[in-house]
Amino acid sequence: MHGGVSWQGVALLRPEARRWRRVAVPRRLIVGSGEDVDLRLERPGIAARHCRLRPDGDGVLVSALEEGAGTSVGGQVLRGEPLLLRPGQILRVGGLPLVAVRDGRAHDQPWVQIHDLGSGCAGVWQAMATLALAASSDWPVLITGETGTGKELAASLVHGASDRARRPLVALNCAAFNGGTLHAELFGATRGAYTSSVQERRGAFERADGGTVFLDEIGELPAEAQAALLRVLESGEVQVVGGAVRQVDVRLIAATNRDLSAEVSAGRFRADLLHRLAVSHVCLPPLRRRGRDAMVLLERFLGGRSLPPDGREFLQGRPWPGNVRELLNVSRRLKLRVGVGEVLLDDLAACLAPQGHDGEEEIPAIADKTERVARLLVSEPTVSAAWRRSGLSRTTFYRHLRAIRRAAAEVSIKQQHYVIA
Repeated sequence: MHGGVSWQGVALLRPEARRWRRVAVPRRLIVGSGEDVDLRLERPGIAARHCRLRPDGDGVLVSALEEGAGTSVGGQVLRGEPLLLRPGQILRVGGLPLVAVRDGRAHDQPWVQIHDLGSGCAGVWQAMATLALAASSDWPVLITGETGTGKELAASLVHGASDRARRPLVALNCAAFNGGTLHAELFGATRGAYTSSVQERRGAFERADGGTVFLDEIGELPAEAQAALLRVLESGEVQVVGGAVRQVDVRLIAATNRDLSAEVSAGRFRADLLHRLAVSHVCLPPLRRRGRDAMVLLERFLGGRSLPPDGREFLQGRPWPGNVRELLNVSRRLKLRVGVGEVLLDDLAACLAPQGHDGEEEIPAIADKTERVARLLVSEPTVSAAWRRSGLSRTTFYRHLRAIRRAAAEVSIKQQHYVIA
């Protein structure tokens, strides 16, 4: 038992119509299209007795049978010797993909996991399978979903399950920088290229050369940065601010909680960039649609401590506007309240935020928070320092920062209109 989950080895996710179904591998399985096999797969190119699976440590040993052909494990063609299939890798049987996952049980229900992303919900299994399939290529991935659903974990899954796993994963929040510094953060800048550029800066794409760049809040990219990013996707070239064009080999993963199609319709996001990004598009379900996941995750955040028997009633049916991030805050409040002691029902009820609100959004009011952020931006030397002093989550802080910048831009436009008039 680890963090509320009892691990049982490795399972497979197999496609079935538009869904993915879990198939346990507790013992030796014969896979094929025949009537007398343990796992029957009906698809052209799959032999009656195609291959054999056997649990082996933290993976599954795959052996070819005489009748089977066209089998690969993690992209490697299966020939004479058996190959070990590990969680996150793809087993292709006659072209049909089977995704290996870590297999467990939590509260008498299946729980599957790849890297740090786990769930007992079939909707998340669909996302995990799509992410694992995307990891086997170098094409861009677009991850969408509400704030706090685990988009950064999903990006780490793609990178960790890919051939680039030994190379850097560089993450950048596009909302954390204004238009001038964002280009330098993304693509680099030479010394003296702009006012505060006192030394040469290597951009995210150069630092991640050979690896992966994860751009969070990509819906916040200004028009110039969108054009430059499209150039990187099309040619692998980055334009250093004040310098030369450089070639990079980078895989891009982007995330947003915005509807980019709506942003395209509104003229705020380039349609050609969206088409390039969404080669693989994964939408992570919100926590309120993930069944018992809230209880299992909260127990894992608490280090494996069990919740009271009636605790599930407190967790299920809640809107969870902050999703898994909100649940993490609940676990922190519980740790402060009970220390290492047993969690009682009264403790859980006291630490849950009021219905419809994450603890971050209770006190002070939103307007007060915006004013506090504005004061910190004046008093602190950098935006990052202001965020650290604010006590807010990064996402919440930058949401207020964007509101302040929009208000300032509107005032500037009105002043320009007044002067012209």
